[in-house]
Formats: sequence, structure tokens, C-alpha cells
Amino acid sequence: MPITAEEISRILELVEKSSFDEIRIDDGELRIALSRNGVPGTDPVRPQPQPASAAAPAPAAVPAAPAPAPQALPDGNLIEITAPIVGIFYTASEPGAEPFVKPGQTIDAEATVGIIEVMKVFNTVPAGVSGTVVRQLVENGDFVEFGQAIFLVRPDGA
Repeated sequence: MPITAEEISRILELVEKSSFDEIRIDDGELRIALSRNGVPGTDPVRPQPQPASAAAPAPAAVPAAPAPAPQALPDGNLIEITAPIVGIFYTASEPGAEPFVKPGQTIDAEATVGIIEVMKVFNTVPAGVSGTVVRQLVENGDFVEFGQAIFLVRPDGA
């Protein structure tokens, strides 16, 4: 399924709000290279014409970056739950639904604390730490960066 003009506009909005200097997107024969300084690091790879009988090679899988580990903060032994990817953060599974977590709520490490949307793909955000949610640092619908703190948690026993 090709990328729509609406999706390209959304990608441009996300890149503009991010701290990325350059981004590349490949979708079949469509390749997009964006750079803040106007010159991508290298020329985008152009697809080579294939004979009708040749099968196109499968795209290489890109390994996902590991989620940042929860970080202890010096003030009051609080731990940050951070965004594992760049995208739009949602506090609930759908509009009008109860949030996954609220300040004051006790959670375990496997609890889902939110969802991050990237190009219409919704990714759950696990807590990664057991404890009590002290503070939510981003609002529903906010753009978040990889590694950005989204919640503060007082870990069990602290």
C-alpha cells in the first residue's frame, strides 16, 4: 500500500517537531530523504529496473532500538518512564476511554502506561518499573521524542 499525501504531510510535521537532523523512509519504490540543512548525507538509493520475470528482493529488516532503561532521579528517588520511540503519545486506548494510569496509582513493571502512534501504528509503552505513579509529564496527544520522560514513578520500597 503506497504512502498517501496525508501521511507524508504528517511525517513532515513530526520531523519538524523533532530534533532529528535527517530522516529516510523507504516504502517499496517510494524513497523519501529529508534533511534540516537541505542536503541529505548521501543520495537516496534509486530503485533499479527489474526484468518482468525477476522478483523484487525483500526489504531488509531494521532492528528496533531498545527502549531506554528507567532512570533514577536524584530528587526523591523517582524513576522516569521514557518514550521508547518518537511519535504521538496517548494516555488511553481510544478517545473517551479511561487513561491506562493516573498519578497516585500503583503499577507493576508490565503495566501499559500509554500508547505511541507512529504512521498509524500504535505501540504500547510498558512501565518497566513497579511503584506508584507520581506525575505525568506529557499530555494526551503530545509529540514525544525517543527517551523523553513521560511519567515519574516512585519505585516500590523507596
